[in-house]
Amino acid sequence: MRVACVQVALVDGEIEANRERVLRMTEQALWERPDLVVLPELATSCYSLVDYARVAEPRDGPTVEALATLAAATSASIVVGLVILDSEGRPQNASYLIGPEGVIGSYAKTHLCVNDEPHVDESTAFAPGQTLGLLDVAGVRLGLMICYDGHHGELPVTLVNQGAEILVWLNNRMYMAPWEPAALALFNRIPVAAVNRVGLAGPQPEGEPSRIYRGVSALVDHEGQPIATAAGNEETVVVGDIDVEAGRVRRASHVLNTQQSRRPDLYVSS
Repeated sequence: MRVACVQVALVDGEIEANRERVLRMTEQALWERPDLVVLPELATSCYSLVDYARVAEPRDGPTVEALATLAAATSASIVVGLVILDSEGRPQNASYLIGPEGVIGSYAKTHLCVNDEPHVDESTAFAPGQTLGLLDVAGVRLGLMICYDGHHGELPVTLVNQGAEILVWLNNRMYMAPWEPAALALFNRIPVAAVNRVGLAGPQPEGEPSRIYRGVSALVDHEGQPIATAAGNEETVVVGDIDVEAGRVRRASHVLNTQQSRRPDLYVSS
């Protein structure tokens, strides 16, 4: 599967301008003829300290419709992070998977963080997701994770146990260590497509320093080896070919198989 991670320069709260940047960079990515395009978490609103319910997008919202048009024209599938509303009308930090025929499915972030910089309490801003992000594209099962999700070791293990063949990790944070996608890949014997935003966050409250987002988007194979990585703190498309079958074969092996050697009988919370 040919995958393109789209590292976009976003500005907090600039919904329309961010949408234009996302579409422009997605068009650029599609010149690489990927099967799958991956865009960052909260790709239009970012962490804008607004009433997130007001910026939520339904399945037929403007960002989704524009990306669906691009997908239909190229036969690619696209993952994008957006605010959506749950069945009770509460905002969720979520993602849509969009194919040539329209929306394939969605996933809402299940692990909500409290952070100092930028100051955000997701537990009060968003409702947590209640299901895993397992969605199929062209015979390949994707395991979707959003930012803080990836810091919980049980999640990728569970996604792999339930058939995920690529971990797709959307981020919107100032720094993602280069070893993080590689560690997820190596410990779970699964390829990882990790994307992050770049650039200045935009004007900050008086007395607060500017925030710089440094990207570090990457594709790594099922052994944690780099396939393609972002160079520099700039907008770019990280594109490469993921050998899905090689990962399947590796996970079926008995050699250093972390899935087969697990001891869930001992993993009991006190």
